[in-house]
This record gives sequence, C-alpha cells and structure tokens, in this order.
Amino acid sequence: MNSVVLRLARKDIAYVKFILEGYDGLGVMRTLDPYTARVVIEYPKAQYDVLASLIDALKKERVVKEVLSWQA
Repeated sequence: MNSVVLRLARKDIAYVKFILEGYDGLGVMRTLDPYTARVVIEYPKAQYDVLASLIDALKKERVVKEVLSWQA
C-alpha cells in the first residue's frame, strides 16, 4: 500500500471521506490531525492514476489545500 498526506479545510474532511468511499477499492482515509485537517489516504499502487486525478479535481474545487507527501 502507498500513501498520500493531504491538508484540507476542516469542514471538508467528511466530504473527502465520502467521495473516497464512492470509489470502491480506491483507498482508505484516516485523519492524522483534526485541528490542522491533515489526513492520510492509503491506496493500492494500481490506483495511483485514479487517485491522482481525483486529488487534482479536489484541488480545483479548493477542497485539497496542499499535498504534503506522496509515499510509494
């Protein structure tokens, strides 16, 4: 499993989790720090392209504030 750490707006944590749950098998999200809205998404390597596209779309919506790290 690979992971990506994101910084969101606090109000959008549940929204992103809901979106991820809609993509069966894309990844699992957990909150690292609810006050700074840092989350980690763990995902299968084969889903990288789909997840990267989703994160780009969420950046355009200004839901994802910052991508802190991608770990392979």
